[in-house]
Amino acid sequence: MTPMRSRYLAASLLLAVIGFGIRANAGKEEAFPDGLSGRDVYERVVANRFRSFAQKSTLLSADRTGRQQESRFHMKWQDFRPLDGTQLPDASILSKTLVRYSHPFDLRHAGYLIQTNRDRVSDQFVYYPSKRRVVRVSLRNEAVYGTDFSFEDVVPREAGDFEYQRQADAEIDGVPVYVVELFPVEFTRSEYSRIRVFVDQKRAVVVRARYWDNAGVEIKELRASPNQIREFAGIFVPMQATMRNLLLDSSTTLVVNAIEVNPEFNNDTWNLRRLEGH
Repeated sequence: MTPMRSRYLAASLLLAVIGFGIRANAGKEEAFPDGLSGRDVYERVVANRFRSFAQKSTLLSADRTGRQQESRFHMKWQDFRPLDGTQLPDASILSKTLVRYSHPFDLRHAGYLIQTNRDRVSDQFVYYPSKRRVVRVSLRNEAVYGTDFSFEDVVPREAGDFEYQRQADAEIDGVPVYVVELFPVEFTRSEYSRIRVFVDQKRAVVVRARYWDNAGVEIKELRASPNQIREFAGIFVPMQATMRNLLLDSSTTLVVNAIEVNPEFNNDTWNLRRLEGH
């Protein structure tokens, strides 16, 4: 394992018996008066996004001792599904994500390219500036520059990544929310066995999420203030969210500094050779 990967990769978690017990309950939903299933709710979350975006973000991390670190990255993302809603064949490309670090100096120009596929494992690549080469990797459990966010947390998800169980509605900061339990399907190779999301009913934004590992232990919690949600071209975006690691008593706040809505990317944007460019 390279120094960079050993620095930012979390250890793989074993799938415990309790994980199977939790997953076995997925899909058994009671009827709700509004007629929405858990999947219906989450499909609203998935629909609340651009066809493409370019985003500059800052990550501000702090551990239990008060030590802080800052990192910055640029992300480009594009949806490759047809606009007419045509069902794609199995293994088709759903989306592509390009992440490039700009700060701190020792990570400058490091980058990742992630291709999300329908009903199969994503294709994932990392560029190591010190080696000047691109390597195919598995980003499962990999932290974004050693923060409390993993790439699984920041790369937009697909509705087909989960099975669902809707729970009773709730309220957060005076805002009515849907509550849905997500159970990652096997091909996602998720680090989580279960995720409980709290979705703003009007804006279809996840304002809180709780995460359990494959041993059934709650390990992280995400909070995004409803007051920090902004609208761009009819799409609602949380401009700030904080992920807390419950085991390490550390936290990371992701701040969206700038966002470009629906830019036109050419095919060369996603070329692996471009990942090596500065």
